[in-house]
Amino acid sequence: MEDKMIVRSAQPQDVPRLAALKESWAQLSRPVSESERREFAEHLAAWMRSQGQALLCHVADIGGELVGMAWLVLFERVPDIHDRIRLAGDIQSVYVLPQHRKRGIGSALVRSLIDAADERGVPRVTVSANAAAAAIYSAEGFVTAPYLLERPQMRP
Repeated sequence: MEDKMIVRSAQPQDVPRLAALKESWAQLSRPVSESERREFAEHLAAWMRSQGQALLCHVADIGGELVGMAWLVLFERVPDIHDRIRLAGDIQSVYVLPQHRKRGIGSALVRSLIDAADERGVPRVTVSANAAAAAIYSAEGFVTAPYLLERPQMRP
């Protein structure tokens, strides 16, 4: 019998496994050394602490193994005269290990972040999705925003 998948908030002890998921997500062209892996995990842990309440990381856990992750970065937008605290969120780095895909794990991770944003009263959540993941976001109510524009960096 297969262990049940649990979606939960990431804990400090998850950082080495989160770093490994980020490494897998990046699809690097060369292997990473153990020292690079350790340094990245330390950097990731420090970065997560520095973000405080502006960062949510949820993980998919099956039998104690992290098989997926999803991140929500919260930020304040410029205040309006009648809306002084304007929160927005951006979903980033949603990833499920290839051997665990097509089982609803990505959808469960995205849903958990949407629920967390709703609980915090965040009225606007964005995501930059690839073609393979677009259906997950559409199913959760995301729509294409025709005037959301992006400018890639032009200079090296």
